[in-house]
Amino acid sequence: MDIERTMLWAGLLSLLAIGLALFTAFQRMGVDTPLGGDDDLLVKKSRAFGNLVEHAPLMLIMMMLLENDGSEGLVHFLGFLFFGCRLAHAYGLIYMEGMGPSNLGRMVGALGSWGLMGLAALLCIF
Repeated sequence: MDIERTMLWAGLLSLLAIGLALFTAFQRMGVDTPLGGDDDLLVKKSRAFGNLVEHAPLMLIMMMLLENDGSEGLVHFLGFLFFGCRLAHAYGLIYMEGMGPSNLGRMVGALGSWGLMGLAALLCIF
């Protein structure tokens, strides 16, 4: 099984996850909240990390399966766009206010991620 392309995106998404986890940890230390808490920025940073680790594993599994099935070029297309969507979502969630169309980063990131996951799912099925 040759999955070098998926490995690249797994590594990049893992680095993003580590960065968001550290971002959350530093905020926890700053507000002296070891677990939970009601600090709005802490909740946003924690959700940006949590949302990434909820979505990335499934996408990476589908990318690996597609690459193994011979769709190598598609893996970079999916990986690049998915990574960008996850960055946009994290930025929108942490730094922008509001939900839906008023928060372009969060909206583009979420809808883009779901759309790419749906595309990957359909490609895996058909």
